[in-house]
Amino acid sequence: MDVLVCGAGVAGAALAYWLRHHRFTPTVVERAPGVRTGGYATGLRGEALDVLDRMALLDQVRALDLRLGGAAMTDEDALPVAIRPTDVEILRDDLAGLLYQATCGEVEYVFDDSIATLEQTDADVRVTFDRGRPRRFDLVAGADGLHSRTRSLVFGPQERFVRHLGLYTAVFGLPGRFGGRVHRVPGKAAGVLVTRDGSRARAALHFASGPLAYNRDDHGQHKHIVAERFAGQGRLVRRLLAEMWEAENLFFEANAQVEMDRWYAGRVVLVGDAGYCAAPSSGRGASQALIGAYILAGELATAGDQAEAFAAYEREMRGFVAEHQQMGREGADQFFLGPPPEEELGTTVARPHLVRLRNYAPGLAAERSSPGRAAR
Repeated sequence: MDVLVCGAGVAGAALAYWLRHHRFTPTVVERAPGVRTGGYATGLRGEALDVLDRMALLDQVRALDLRLGGAAMTDEDALPVAIRPTDVEILRDDLAGLLYQATCGEVEYVFDDSIATLEQTDADVRVTFDRGRPRRFDLVAGADGLHSRTRSLVFGPQERFVRHLGLYTAVFGLPGRFGGRVHRVPGKAAGVLVTRDGSRARAALHFASGPLAYNRDDHGQHKHIVAERFAGQGRLVRRLLAEMWEAENLFFEANAQVEMDRWYAGRVVLVGDAGYCAAPSSGRGASQALIGAYILAGELATAGDQAEAFAAYEREMRGFVAEHQQMGREGADQFFLGPPPEEELGTTVARPHLVRLRNYAPGLAAERSSPGRAAR
């Protein structure tokens, strides 16, 4: 089967990996001119680490773990993330870069383009693009995030599915000399994260707000919004705002969740944030993306047809998504309630995992141990 994957982030690249492994032919289209950089850190644990192990990427991910060796991940009190045990903490763009490198040799990537229209038939999906020529695919997978164009074209406008959690986050790069620091006042928080080697630092500024109207592509407008919200704050925030004005790669987004009754329609399916975003406040978005991609590709490889595969994928993922979306709501609530007392930090017991990963590829452990193994 030829499968169009819309989005080259964690969900899209991971799905491309597993589709190729199962002998499908994926094509990934991404509206950005390359793999997106920037963004903050993401926590990985449990089944997500199992998926990375099956991809032979776990050692590389652990080598980039921000928490190893006393890493300067000192902003837990500032971030609107539910306090939960985390096995690995990695910058999101580092993870996306590893997934891209694991797939780009055998997967077609089309950057600086996006789908314009989708027309489904009984036999295929006819796709037009903003720049490229029209093409036909057997299936289309929307992995294009919270503001998924795939979802809008097939399921309806964003307003039907996106639930705002009352928070916005801005993330941008800093010189490595900053070091880890925290600033927190009612309704506002700022944190600085530094990589283990001190070569890279990221600032994250969070503020409480109802839904805002703004142009998603106008980073200058985003900077003005953030500067207005943090005007009059302390010395650290003033320094961060000064750096923000010079930052070339600013990530600005709402903490929001995607809630849908069904993640597929005909030959089109959603994976990752496009179908079930848990919000950055969950700390589990990348984990969901990795597991969803693994299960979706595995079900497509083992089911009788795509309808059976999509239904099985949704059954496997629903409990897991419900768990992590609840964590996202609790994480957002924590921002408003303030950090828990020091004696409670690290004592919260994580809910039991609701997903038991099937082995869709018997013998994979032997394959991945062979020298020079590439993505299949």
